[in-house]
Amino acid sequence: MEEVINVFKALNIDYSIIRHPAIFNRKDEEMLKDIKFEGKCCKNLFLKDKKANVFYLVSLPVTKRADLKRISDMLHSHRLSFGNESELYEKLHIKPGSVSILNVIGAPDTDVIFVVDKELLNESKVSFHPNDNTASITFAPENIAKIMDNYNKKYMFLEVEA
Repeated sequence: MEEVINVFKALNIDYSIIRHPAIFNRKDEEMLKDIKFEGKCCKNLFLKDKKANVFYLVSLPVTKRADLKRISDMLHSHRLSFGNESELYEKLHIKPGSVSILNVIGAPDTDVIFVVDKELLNESKVSFHPNDNTASITFAPENIAKIMDNYNKKYMFLEVEA
């Protein structure tokens, strides 16, 4: 998390952090309803196109259903499936539960393609795990591009259909 904070400071990105019990999945988040998150909470899917050996990290509002077939079609990909734990660690140096677009900070050489739902750009603030699932960092969504550009990463904003 310290590395993420240092990058935000270096890029002059305003942020706030909230600490909370570990969140591994949607079920865990339901238990945390009493916590006041400042921004739109996001879920992050680590996906792979096994045939093309391409990996994606798809970020979308936590309340939005992810249709892998539609996402695959939008990416002009073959059938997408979830990457496994060893692939996740190899590509993003992270363990399940801490996946987010901010993983680029801890894995700057990754070849993962980052896909962000355009809907998030309409929010005043978004919240992601800062490479640690016991905290969430909130910031303005226009800074997503600033972070990705800082690392020269391939990313795109798409209207992810539910």
